[in-house]
Amino acid sequence: MDGNLDCPQKDDEDIMQINSINMAKFLKNHFKCNISNKYLHHWYVQDGYCHCPVYYSDWCEDEHFDINYAVQNISFQSICNGFTQLIPINIEGTNETDETECQQWPCNNIYTHCDDIWHCPNGEDEIGCDLSSTLNCFKDHHKCVSPDTNQLICLPVEKANDGKIDCLGATDEPIVCKTIDRLNIIYKFYCDNKIFNQCNDWLTLCDGIRDCDHGEDEQFCVKNRTNTPLYESICASPYSSVRSAAEQFLCQATKYKRIQLNKYFLLNEMSKTLKDQTKIVTNSIFSSSSMMQISHQHKPRCHRGFDLRVWLNDAKNLTTNTCLCPPSFYGDQCQYQNQRVSLTVRFQAFSDSWSTIFAIIISLIDDSDERIIHSYEQITYLSIRDCKVKFNIYLLYATQPKDPTKNYAIHIDIYEKISLNYRGSLLFQLTFPFLPVHRLAFIVSIPQKNEKIQSCSNSPCVNGKCIIYSNNVQNASFCQCNQGWSGRYCTIPHTCTCSSDSIYVGVSTYNRSVCVCPINKFGYQCLLIDTICQMNNNLTCQHDGKCIPADDYTILNKKFQCICPKGYMGDRCEIVDNKIILSFDNNIVLSQSIFIHFIEIINNDKPKRTTTFRTILFIQNSLIIYWSRPFHLVFIELYNKIYYLAIIQKTSKQSTTTNTMINPSDRCLHINELFNETIVKMHALRRIKYYHLPCQRYSSNFSCFYDDVYICLCYDYRQQRLANCFEFDHNMKFDCFGQSVCENQGQCFQDSPDCPERSMCICRPCFYGAQCQFSSTGFGLSLDAIIGYHIQPHINLVNQPNLVKISFVLSIIFIVVGLINGILSLITFKSRSICKIGCGFYLLSSSITTLLTTFIFGLKFCILLLAQMTIISNRLFLQIQCLSLDFLLRVCLNMDQWLNAFVAIERTVTIIKATNYNKKNSIQIAKIVIVFLLIFIISTNIYDPIYRRLIDEENEDDKRLWCIALYPSNLQVFNSIIHTFHFLVPFVINLVSVFILITKISRQQSNIHTNRTYIEYLKKNMREHTHLFIAPVILVILGIPRLIISFVSKCMKSTNDAWLFLIGYFMSFIPPLLTFVIFILPSKFYKQELHKSLISFRTIIQRYL
Repeated sequence: MDGNLDCPQKDDEDIMQINSINMAKFLKNHFKCNISNKYLHHWYVQDGYCHCPVYYSDWCEDEHFDINYAVQNISFQSICNGFTQLIPINIEGTNETDETECQQWPCNNIYTHCDDIWHCPNGEDEIGCDLSSTLNCFKDHHKCVSPDTNQLICLPVEKANDGKIDCLGATDEPIVCKTIDRLNIIYKFYCDNKIFNQCNDWLTLCDGIRDCDHGEDEQFCVKNRTNTPLYESICASPYSSVRSAAEQFLCQATKYKRIQLNKYFLLNEMSKTLKDQTKIVTNSIFSSSSMMQISHQHKPRCHRGFDLRVWLNDAKNLTTNTCLCPPSFYGDQCQYQNQRVSLTVRFQAFSDSWSTIFAIIISLIDDSDERIIHSYEQITYLSIRDCKVKFNIYLLYATQPKDPTKNYAIHIDIYEKISLNYRGSLLFQLTFPFLPVHRLAFIVSIPQKNEKIQSCSNSPCVNGKCIIYSNNVQNASFCQCNQGWSGRYCTIPHTCTCSSDSIYVGVSTYNRSVCVCPINKFGYQCLLIDTICQMNNNLTCQHDGKCIPADDYTILNKKFQCICPKGYMGDRCEIVDNKIILSFDNNIVLSQSIFIHFIEIINNDKPKRTTTFRTILFIQNSLIIYWSRPFHLVFIELYNKIYYLAIIQKTSKQSTTTNTMINPSDRCLHINELFNETIVKMHALRRIKYYHLPCQRYSSNFSCFYDDVYICLCYDYRQQRLANCFEFDHNMKFDCFGQSVCENQGQCFQDSPDCPERSMCICRPCFYGAQCQFSSTGFGLSLDAIIGYHIQPHINLVNQPNLVKISFVLSIIFIVVGLINGILSLITFKSRSICKIGCGFYLLSSSITTLLTTFIFGLKFCILLLAQMTIISNRLFLQIQCLSLDFLLRVCLNMDQWLNAFVAIERTVTIIKATNYNKKNSIQIAKIVIVFLLIFIISTNIYDPIYRRLIDEENEDDKRLWCIALYPSNLQVFNSIIHTFHFLVPFVINLVSVFILITKISRQQSNIHTNRTYIEYLKKNMREHTHLFIAPVILVILGIPRLIISFVSKCMKSTNDAWLFLIGYFMSFIPPLLTFVIFILPSKFYKQELHKSLISFRTIIQRYL
C-alpha cells in the first residue's frame, strides 16, 4: 500500500488482502482519503502533490489539513454565511451544500455581525461596527464617503446594494468590485472608468498617482501632506496614525478580508476580541546569515557540553579549559557516547489516586546475584499536575562498556510519598543487549489503592519478601529486601545510610543506599529538609491544602504545589469554589441521579464540556454543587435524556454563589416535539437550516432544544429570537479515560478533561456506593448496604436521619425481645422430659441459636453505627468483625430456619407413625441431623469470609470504611442459589408439614369414626391441635412478605428504596424471636415445664439470698 505495484497480481495495493492481525499496523502507517475512499502511505502526505483531489474544488485532502474539518463537517456557525465550505452532498438526487436552501436562515446573527464581510445583501450585519469614527449614524444607516464632499456620511440601509452607486469607491455596492480568492475576499476601490481597470487595489489610494480617469482615488486625500513619501499609498501600515477619517474608512473598506473557516460557539459577539480577529506575524530578530556568522565565531569546543575555564592559580593567573559533559557523553571534549538507556515515560493513575503524591524510583538493574542498581532516578509524581508530562531520563551502566554476559532491565518501584506505603513494582526487560543505546518509551499505570500486592513463595528470599511484578503476565518476581540486606535473594549484608523516617529500596554503585524520602526531606540519605512548605507558619497553602515541594523534574516555575480540599482552588487554595444552589419546581419529576453538564466557552476553540452527577434523595427538591472550573452554561440531565437549562452566564466568575430555580419552562425540547415529521426526517444538512424557527415561533420563555448532535439555545438579537447551537455528545462514554475505579460497570465522571482532581461513580441499578461496590440483590442484602449511606459521619445519633433512628429503636426492641425469648426458651427446652424426643433437641438447639443470633445482630448493628459515625476506626478490629459477624449471622439465621423445619418434620412423622414412633431413634437422629446441619450450613457459606474485605472510600463529602464481599461472577450465581435454597427449602418444608399434619390426623379419625365427615374432623383437629401446626403456619406467614420483597423487587435500585428492604431485613429476624410465642405458649405441656423450671430457678435464687 505504498502506491507502487510490487506484486504481479497487484495484491500489495489491495486493502482486502490485509489480514486482521496486520490491519492495525497498516492503519497506523496510512492516511485515508475520505472522499475517494483510498489509502495513502504517510510518505505521500503533504509532499506538495495532490494525491486525494476533491472534484469541483481546488482543495486536496492530503495537503490542506487546515481546512479538512471545515469542508467535511456541518458547522452551525458557518451555515448560510454566503461562502460555500462543505463538499456537495447528494441528497435525494440534488447536490446540497451549506449555502443551499437558506431561505429560513437570517443573514445577520452573532457569527456574521461585524466581521468586515457583507453576509447580507444590504450589509445590515456590518452596521454599527466602526466605533473608531466620530460620526454617529442611526442603527439602520451605513457609513461611507460622499463623492461630493469627500467626507463621511450616513447612508440609509435601503440604498445599500440597490444597483446605484451613492458612495465614493462604490463601498455601498461591494458586489461591483468583489472577488473571492480561495479563503480571501477582496473588496477593491471602484473607478468610473469608461473602458477598463474599473476596480483598483487599496495600495493605489492616495499615492499621488491618478489611477482613475476622474481621479476618484485621489480626490478624498489630504492635500500637501509632508509626512508621507511621494508615490506611496496612505493605506500602507506605517501611516495609519496620520490618515483622515475618510482615508481610514476607505483603506479599511478595500483591504483583503480573510474568511474564517472554523468558527466556534459563542454566547455573544462580544466574545470576538481583537486578538481573535487579528494575526500578528513577527520576523526573527536575527537573519540566518547573522546566525551563521555567530556560530562560526563561537564554535563550541565541547561537543554537547559546557566549556569551563578552571583557575589553577589565582596569583599567577593560570587557567585551563575543561568540558562539563552531559550524562550521555564523556571524554575531554565530550566526543564519546556513553552506553545508556534513554527512557521516555509517562505515568497514569487511577481515579482513586489523582490527588495522591507518589515517589517513583526508576532503576537500571541486571540479573546478577548482587543485583546492583547501576543508576536510578527518583521522581515525585502528582497526577493533577503531571498527568500529561513525559519524563525524559538517562540511565547509565555502572561500567563502560557494559557487561555483555548480563541481562539488563528497568525496575520501577512506586511508593506513596506522604505515608510511604508501597504500591507496587513494574519490570521492563531490555531486549537486544548488543545495542549500545536503548531508546524506550512506555506508559506506566500506577496500581490502584486497594489492589492487593501479590506475594510469592517460590523464591528463596532469605531476608526479605517475594513480590510479583504488577505488570508481568509471566508472574516474574523479585526479593524486596529488609533494611540492611541486598542482593538477588537478600543475602548480602549492607550498612544502610537512609534516615530513620525514610524507606530503604536497594543498593546502587559505590555501595550507596537508595532511599525514598518523606514529603519534606531530600538528599541521598534523606537528611536535608525542604522548608518551603513550613514558611509563613505553615500557611503556604491556605484552607488546609496540602503543600508539595517541587523536585528536579517539575518543569513549572513553582517551588511548591498545593492540593486543595473540597471548596477551594488556586495556586495557594486561596480562591473559594463557586457554589451553585439548584432548586427544582415541584412539577418536575426528579430521577434518583442527575447529570450536571458544565460548558466552558473558549475563544477560537470548541466548547469544553465537563460532566458530573449527583444523587437526590426522594425527600429533596434542591441540590448544592461546589465547582472550581470555569463555566458559562450549565445543563441538568434527568433520566431518558431530559435536559433543563440551569445557568447561562456570558462571563465566567469565581467565588460566587448562584441560586437557580429550575422550572418546567427551562426544559429543552427535542426536535420531535417542535417540527413536523417531514422536517424531522430531513437530512441533517437540510434540517439544521430550519433551527431558527422554534425560537422565532415560541414565547420568550422558550430557552433551548436539541437533536441527536446539537443542543441549541435561543437568544435575543436585533428584535428577533435566533438559535445558537453547539455540538453535544449525548452518548458520551464516562470511564475517566480508562482510569476508572468504579466497580460493577459503573460510569466514572471527572471534574476536568485535563488532569482532573476528583472523580465520581454512577452505578447501574442494583449497585451503589462511591465505587459502586455494594450490591443490593434480594437475599444477599446486608445491613451495611441498606442503611450504611444513611448514617452521617461526625454527627450524633439524635441528629441522624429518621431511617437510622428508627433502625436503632427497632434494633433495641429486637435485642430485648430476642434475649427474653431466648432465655425463656432455653429454660423451657433444657428440661429432660422435653429432650426425651428428637423434637426437644431441635427446639433446644433453636433456643441456643436464637440467643447467638440476637447477640451477633446487636453487635453487628452497634459496630456498623459506630464505625460509620467514625467513633470506631481501629482497622484490625473492623477487619475481624468484617470477616466474622456477617458470616456467623448467616449461619445462625440459616440454622434456625432449618431447625424449625425439622421440628415440623418431626411432628409430622410423629403423627404418621403414631404408636410405631421410636423416641430413642428420634433422639439419635436429631443429634446427627443437628451436627450435619451445622457442617452443611457452614460449608455452604464458608466462601463469604474468604471474599470479604475492608475497603476505604473517599469522596468529596466524607471518608468511610466498608466491609463488602467481592464475589466473582460465577460465585455470585452460586451465592444467589445458596441464599434461595436456605430460605425456600425450610419454607416449603413448613408449608408441606402443615398440610400433611392436619390432613393426616383428620383422615385417620374419619376412617375410624364414620359418624362424622372428613371436614368436621379437620375443623375439630385444628382446634384441638393448635399447638402442633401454629408454628409452621406462623413461619410460613412471616416468610411470605420477605419472599415477595426479594423476588418482586429483585434489588434495591437506590438508597431511596431502603425502607422497603429494611422491613424485609428485620422480618428475617422475627422467626428466631418467636420461639417462645409459637412453640411454648400454645402448648400446655411446654408451659408446665416452663413453670417448673421457673420455680426451680426461684428456689435456687432464694437459697443463695
